[in-house]
Amino acid sequence: MISCGDAQEYVPFGREYMPHHPGEVGLPSPHCPSLNPISAYSNALHQLDNVPCDVPKDWWTIRESKDGLTEEELYSCGPTVVWSRGQGYSRQVIKCLTCDSPVQQVLFATFYTYPDQPALLGEPIPDEPTGETINSICIIESDCLSIFTEDGDDYSIALPFPVHKVWPCKYGILLERRVSASKESSPKAETDRLPTLYSLLHPLDEINPLLYKEGANNSLQASYVSDLSQEVVFTSHKPSIALLYNSQHRVHTLWKIRRAKQEENTIVLANSHSCTNSIILPNVSTTPSRLSSHHGSLSQTQSPYSFMSPGPLSRTPTTSRMWMSAFTSGAPGTPPNLLQTPKQHMATLSRNQSPSIFGGQHLRLGISPSPARSPCPLTPRSPFHSHSNFNETVLEPEPLVPDVCLDHLWTDNSSTRASKAFLTEDHVGQRYLCLLLSQSGMLRLIKYEYTNDNSGIILGTISSIPAKDATAITSLKMTLVVDGSNSLSLYSGVVHVCRVHLSGLPSFNTSLFKDFSSLNISSRIQSPATTPMRRSSLITSSRPSSALDAKFDVGLSPVASERGQLPDGSYIEDPSLPLSSAIHSLQDATEQRVTLEHATGNYYRVTLPEMSSSPLVKLSLTALKYILPRDVALQLLNKWYSTRNAPGAGDFSPNGEWMMFSMMLLAMMGYDTDKLALLICPMEASEGSCSPMVATKKFRAAESGSDNDWEYMLSSSLHVAAGNTLSEVLGLQRVGVLQREQQPNIATLNTSAPLYSSFPAILFTLHMVYEELKLNTLHWEQCSLMVTCLDQLAADLRADSYLHHYWRDFPTLCPLYGPPVQLSEDQLSKMTFPGYFTTQPPNVMAHLHNIMNMEDLSPFPYIPDVCKTTKNIILLYSVAAADCDITDIPVERFLRRISPSGKKQQPCSTNTSLTGLPIHPPFRSPNSPSIQEKIVLLTNQLGLTVRDIDLLAPGVSLLLMNAQHMCRMNPPQDWPPSAYHLIRRPDLVAHREEASQINNNSSKGIKVRNSRQLDTTPEVKKTSASGKEESDGMDSIDTDMLALRWPLDQRITEVRRMLISSQPVTINISQRAEVSDHDFLEEQERHLFALCIRTMALPLARGMFTLFTSSPVITETLPLPRLNLSGRAPPRGTAVDLSNIEVPPNMDMWPHFHNGVAAGLKITSNCGEIDSTWIVYNKPKGSTESPTEHAGFLMALGLNGHLSNLAIVNMHDYLARGHEMTCVGLLLGISTAKRGTMDLQTTKLLSVHLECLLPPTSTELDVPHTVQVAAIMGVGLVYQDTAHRHMAEVLLQEIGRPPGPEMENSNDRESYSLAAGLALGLVMFGRGGEAVGFTDLNIAGELYHYIEGGHKKPLFGVHKDKYKSPSYQIKEGERVNIDVTSPGATLALGMIYFRSHNKAIAEWMVAPNTPYLLDQVRPDFLVLRTIALGLIMWDDVMPNSKWVESHVPSTVLQHVHRGGNQSTPGIDYESMHQAYYNILAGACMVLGLKFAGSANSEAFQVLWKYTRMFTNFTKRSVAELAGKSTIETCLNIILLSLSMVMAGTGDLEVLRIIRYLRSRVGPANSSVGYGSHLAIHMALGFLFLGGGRFSLSTSNMAIAALLIACFPKFPTHSNDNRYHLQALRHLYVLAAEPRLLVPVDVDSGHLCRANVLVKFKDTDQYKCESYETMAPMMLPELSKLAEVIVEGDATNHHYWAVRFTENSKAWSVLESLLRSDEGIAVKLKDGRYPYGEAPSGFQVQLAHYLTSDKSARWTMNSSLLEEVSGCSSELVKAMVGGSLEKSQISSSSSLVKEDTFAQVLATIIYEYLSAGKPQTISNWLAALQGVKRVTVLNQRAGLLLWQVKLIARASHFLHRLCPQTETICSVTSQLFNDSPTAVQPMDEGDEQPKDHQIARPLVSPEQALSLHQRLIMLTDAWFEEVSEEIVSYLQGDKDRPYSAKCAFSLVMSDLPVPHNMPDVQSLAEDPISLIMELRKYGLSDKAIGAISKTLFCMPG
Repeated sequence: MISCGDAQEYVPFGREYMPHHPGEVGLPSPHCPSLNPISAYSNALHQLDNVPCDVPKDWWTIRESKDGLTEEELYSCGPTVVWSRGQGYSRQVIKCLTCDSPVQQVLFATFYTYPDQPALLGEPIPDEPTGETINSICIIESDCLSIFTEDGDDYSIALPFPVHKVWPCKYGILLERRVSASKESSPKAETDRLPTLYSLLHPLDEINPLLYKEGANNSLQASYVSDLSQEVVFTSHKPSIALLYNSQHRVHTLWKIRRAKQEENTIVLANSHSCTNSIILPNVSTTPSRLSSHHGSLSQTQSPYSFMSPGPLSRTPTTSRMWMSAFTSGAPGTPPNLLQTPKQHMATLSRNQSPSIFGGQHLRLGISPSPARSPCPLTPRSPFHSHSNFNETVLEPEPLVPDVCLDHLWTDNSSTRASKAFLTEDHVGQRYLCLLLSQSGMLRLIKYEYTNDNSGIILGTISSIPAKDATAITSLKMTLVVDGSNSLSLYSGVVHVCRVHLSGLPSFNTSLFKDFSSLNISSRIQSPATTPMRRSSLITSSRPSSALDAKFDVGLSPVASERGQLPDGSYIEDPSLPLSSAIHSLQDATEQRVTLEHATGNYYRVTLPEMSSSPLVKLSLTALKYILPRDVALQLLNKWYSTRNAPGAGDFSPNGEWMMFSMMLLAMMGYDTDKLALLICPMEASEGSCSPMVATKKFRAAESGSDNDWEYMLSSSLHVAAGNTLSEVLGLQRVGVLQREQQPNIATLNTSAPLYSSFPAILFTLHMVYEELKLNTLHWEQCSLMVTCLDQLAADLRADSYLHHYWRDFPTLCPLYGPPVQLSEDQLSKMTFPGYFTTQPPNVMAHLHNIMNMEDLSPFPYIPDVCKTTKNIILLYSVAAADCDITDIPVERFLRRISPSGKKQQPCSTNTSLTGLPIHPPFRSPNSPSIQEKIVLLTNQLGLTVRDIDLLAPGVSLLLMNAQHMCRMNPPQDWPPSAYHLIRRPDLVAHREEASQINNNSSKGIKVRNSRQLDTTPEVKKTSASGKEESDGMDSIDTDMLALRWPLDQRITEVRRMLISSQPVTINISQRAEVSDHDFLEEQERHLFALCIRTMALPLARGMFTLFTSSPVITETLPLPRLNLSGRAPPRGTAVDLSNIEVPPNMDMWPHFHNGVAAGLKITSNCGEIDSTWIVYNKPKGSTESPTEHAGFLMALGLNGHLSNLAIVNMHDYLARGHEMTCVGLLLGISTAKRGTMDLQTTKLLSVHLECLLPPTSTELDVPHTVQVAAIMGVGLVYQDTAHRHMAEVLLQEIGRPPGPEMENSNDRESYSLAAGLALGLVMFGRGGEAVGFTDLNIAGELYHYIEGGHKKPLFGVHKDKYKSPSYQIKEGERVNIDVTSPGATLALGMIYFRSHNKAIAEWMVAPNTPYLLDQVRPDFLVLRTIALGLIMWDDVMPNSKWVESHVPSTVLQHVHRGGNQSTPGIDYESMHQAYYNILAGACMVLGLKFAGSANSEAFQVLWKYTRMFTNFTKRSVAELAGKSTIETCLNIILLSLSMVMAGTGDLEVLRIIRYLRSRVGPANSSVGYGSHLAIHMALGFLFLGGGRFSLSTSNMAIAALLIACFPKFPTHSNDNRYHLQALRHLYVLAAEPRLLVPVDVDSGHLCRANVLVKFKDTDQYKCESYETMAPMMLPELSKLAEVIVEGDATNHHYWAVRFTENSKAWSVLESLLRSDEGIAVKLKDGRYPYGEAPSGFQVQLAHYLTSDKSARWTMNSSLLEEVSGCSSELVKAMVGGSLEKSQISSSSSLVKEDTFAQVLATIIYEYLSAGKPQTISNWLAALQGVKRVTVLNQRAGLLLWQVKLIARASHFLHRLCPQTETICSVTSQLFNDSPTAVQPMDEGDEQPKDHQIARPLVSPEQALSLHQRLIMLTDAWFEEVSEEIVSYLQGDKDRPYSAKCAFSLVMSDLPVPHNMPDVQSLAEDPISLIMELRKYGLSDKAIGAISKTLFCMPG
């Protein structure tokens, strides 16, 4: 019998919550209340009328939460569902949902995304679910199924038939159709039956019927599950099975649930089509179900409509694949039309839901429309009565393909239906399918097993247990059963374990219940709060009164019977025991908890006790379960559970539980535990529960003490266990242990005990557990608990080696030759030892020590799933010593798997295959990784974590810590994140996880950087008249990064001041005395107009400044800063507007467009929540919002890639409005988003707006000219870099498109021709020299014709007939108008022949060399020709003035800057100067394109020179000579070129000149117009592109985009689009790329500074170029870099190095990190400060000098350490472990004085802190404390001694693994008495630079040598003391006692057990013979020396 504790009364939390629920708040009330006041009496009557007569029944279910600590409850009552989580009385509501109709069922279900659905023909359908998991809640109403996911998505599915019940399964859910009794009683033929089972795999899928197959090996043909008598009883996920019951044949059948195969579906569909009547789904009317949410639940609003309504069908997430065919079989239905949220839309896009893609290949089950077969009247809620006669054949039904098939497994001929079914497992892994037959009162258990490939199950024997109810307790692997007496019992499989005692339940008597029920009293007899009725008050009993105590209320057998043996697992109960509790049923079982339904109607929640709480007992049980036979192990586990949890057993501490377990184990082995006096609890012997288990008599206490009392105390177990420890802690003199002779209790073992035959196996198994625990410092206490039990077992088996082993580990607890034996020799001789039992005990510490000695060892044994740490550590050490190939580790060479008798010996299988791991870093030798990297990779593969390594014993973890330390500085770049976790590099882990999340477009994952605050600079925040803060649109910039990048100036504040356009400008002019007020007002307005021209140019630059800097809130519209064209006059701030002067009409139209683009460009391109709904949500909704700004917003969304999410119907809506600016923005935006894709849909969209792409017979459309320009450019974008022949031919013809016919194509023809030329350049960019198939087009010749002019060629194609009638407005004649065609043709030619170095084409672009020819070319065209020449001869571009001026003809150079007497008659000096300036500007433009974003100093100097020169020209008379407009245009071009080179750098010199140039406003600067301000502010935007995060790329398409955006012809006014469409200025976005490297401290999340080394690739111009700077910094183009190193490996760097090498995995990580806004994570080194935050002073300088002086560590003391590091000297003393009395320190241990230990520890702390290895301090501290505790004979001294030995040995071993320290290794090997290793000296070239840090091993060889010598001196001193004991030990003397010093001396000397050595006493006289004989036994030199010293050097 076991005790469960008090049972708590259980009331569903949902029931308690329902009174607080507001009810159906959002639902329409069925009765409208009267408006007239009524009396109180009539109101009461009305309320009485509304009281429902039938109370809705509630239902609930409980499951275990994912955290394993709490439970989740799903409760439903009426239309309300409550989902809560918690435990006991602490619960919280997660969701509360209210439906339209009562909920029929609610359940938890798991769906999958199934990205591979539907499968193509020929592809196998996987049997396992694919895709991501969708954890959901399903709510079933009468007509719909609602699914709510944990991620927030919700779906509503109309049910085409009444559902009886829904069952969760492995792939989704199964729906069981409700069959009416009338149909079941009169079944139809099988071919006419409808399926009864359906499946749903995903909420967006169809509800498909199920197939089933039966027969021998399921050989029969598959068919639908249509048997009306079949009903589902049970389903399971693992295994995937379903249990069905056939009511007609009264049998249970078991089926495997699997995916249906395509060939099965093909056969079924063929058969169904061949039938006369095809399968029809019964359809009931479906009405929309509206779900209102409560407490954070999702709210749904639905608009009902019918498939029969004429309106269009909207494919929302809930209707996209929802029962199109299901509604064809009956009356019309109304599927719900839920409003989709953005998250729902993403859920829709995540799956391919269009079955039409597969056409006739993948058929669905056909459903013929047959209204007469399924008459289904509409429900009263359906509003579509008038459509009942609708012709349903209009909708073409789609066939439904079954997704799931059932395979028949087994049939059970049980007569009654099972009321419950579940799966269970017993303690030894035997699995059962349980069927509860309530009518028979039996529980049938069918044993099953998995097949070899785990693809199916095999059914076995059938057993039965009497039971009224039962449920599985999964965590205990038992079954809780309600037996015939209404009491509880536990079974493990079919074996009875024990009965369950419950306290807190009310007493109940069935005989008295009738009497009580006849009385008119409450049916609840008792409540938990009342005192239970005692039987003694009602009936007489012959039992004693103690038996009637509350804790024995349940009628169970006496406790004494539990101690005896259970005959065959049965239990004999006493029928005379009275009943006190009547359990009616069991519900809601979780891991350990279950709900009991009492006969009184109350529910009680009880928690069953666990199997064990002690890790030691758990591990021992696991080991014994593996070793022992299955039936014996089951008996052991059952016995232990009933023993541990018996009433009154209460001590569940680790020590007490082990004592209980060991007593039970020994009793089952046959020991008489009452006579066994050895089981003491050594570590807590002071507790009462740990006293010796010897029955003692109670003696009378003596009044006076005696010496015997003191002797008794010295020999007590408490003094033996804790005496030395107390002396050490309290600083007392150690008192020895008095050995008292005890009379052993001789007893014999019971040979019939269950575990007697497994005696040797149990010893070996527990010994392996003991060795496993020794590897973990937290388990050392448990080792001391185990050792006494092991000592007893070893003594009885006469295993002397085991006894010696335990004595050497715990000499104070275990005597050398063990306790008195209980097993006789006769019994021992009959004992059978298993094959894996070894006479020498496996010693894991000695094995590791021998591995580091490079000895040849036999495989170490291990028990699977028990000795996990042992297996992993042995494997790691062996791989390190053998240096074997990591991809092919010979595991059987190092480890031996233990297989119990009766089981087949299996090969050692460990998950050590590292084939999938990258092991060839690109910067290392391609042969193999280093040993240290192998260790880290293998550690990661074995699943060890940093915490696991920290818990290892100090000497054991040293190898792993050393490998982590050696790899930490410079780890390979292609490791998995878990490997970086091991080496404590969270920065590299963050890199990989961030990159993974960015590439997956996921917003979840690690966030390295703290959330930054938006800028709230008070200078830029003003308050408008309305009181609201007016945003300037620049709040999203990263001020933290900018402040770190430019900390010493206010350049960002100045840029924001210059770019603000949302505030009135200041009209700061003074009124002169002679000017009237009216004239002054006009003067103010004229000045305001001049300022407005500049203000209107600001949005374009602001969009560049805020590019990709924020993510919008999808529940709000995007804020648009206002374009303010008003002013204020100081000092009173009088408002000034443009009301009294004439201004151009609509002058702010294009500035508003730019303003919308600027607002949209703030949205980051990786924002994954922008969808069509949100885009339309931002439409202007009133007159205050401009549609022009929204048009710009649409173009911006295309530039950042989000416009591709816009739905086609919304796109049509935008274009149908006919708004010119909206069409321009939409066409350019969608073309940019689809650039380079040749998207057919976008091509059709553009063709509608272009006559050249429409057939000649198409209807002429009135398309505005700007829209045509946008469309022709869109064609170039969509087909960019594709060399599409047809598009190239069309664009080539459009360059020379003539005006007309009539009045068409007459205005702004230049912009259309230019756009066509640029589009042609985009399509054919760089293809001129290798264009295949374009020869017949003669593209170069045609373009030259457009450039130089000549007679027009005859038109062809669509233009041939259209342009027969000439234009009535423009008369061009027969020659080509090169003023229109030349710009586009020139740039197209340069772009097509980009970098081709075609000299013939280049000669066309060279400026004419004679004055006559020069006069034939417009000067502004020379700019374009120079640019085209630079594009063609791209590689010849050099950043110097010589190259720039080489483009100027010599004729021009002779006549520039000459005047007066030097002038030459006949020369047009104005033309000469204009040509000169334009050629220089064009050459500078080429430099800007070539070196865009590079910040090249030479290019900057050249462009800076010409910028200053042209700036000076504006102030001199030379400007009049060439024309001020020419000088201004050239200045703007050069300034733009300069800003392109310095893009993203924020250069101050450029900023100053921009600030000067933009200040030129007013009448004095008449040449500075809108175009000049546009160019100047574009230069400002380039300088701070993307808030300083972006720069410009020089890829082919980036150059083309820059050329289009910076076209060197600027508008004259704000509405000017004659030469270049203003919207194209925003295409600079296509050339922008994020390259700012921002370090982020991974620990604090703050931005920081770091050193960055940038290495360039080798080119023909330079080799081995690199530079070093401080980040944040703008990287050069990644395509030009070979490696980027953050912080390197220099000793003065503060952070750990991070390397990004080209062509490595890290390079893609760098690209992903630059695209994000999180920065590059860096990890601060230990003991370092961030740059700029280090304190200064004497202490810092002292620490610096001492750290660089390597000799300082040997003179370090605690006081100096305190000065340097702040480490208190008192702390050092405390770490040593207290003080020592002088009386304790003998002459032989003078080296362990307190001052010596303090000095050594201070030295170690200083050395490892200064070297950045603080993790080693714990190991050294353990070694020092081990040495000290060994001296005081601490109880754990034996284990600590091994750690000291391992650390001393590991120092040499670790240096042996490091190639750069092999010289040190060869020296230390001799100091450790090892054979020196032959080492080749290092070459001089191998030496590392002095300023670079070399990874040294974790253990200093000097410190290890010092520790080793300290141990040798300590051992030598002990040898002198215990030499006599050692001699006696070697002689095998068993009579004398041996001290702990003797044991420790033997351990340090590596002396083996005496019977493993020769008789040393007989050879004591001949040393040579002794040494030779000892060598034959394989003794080490150290052991031979110790024996020789003991025998020949002992005194006397």
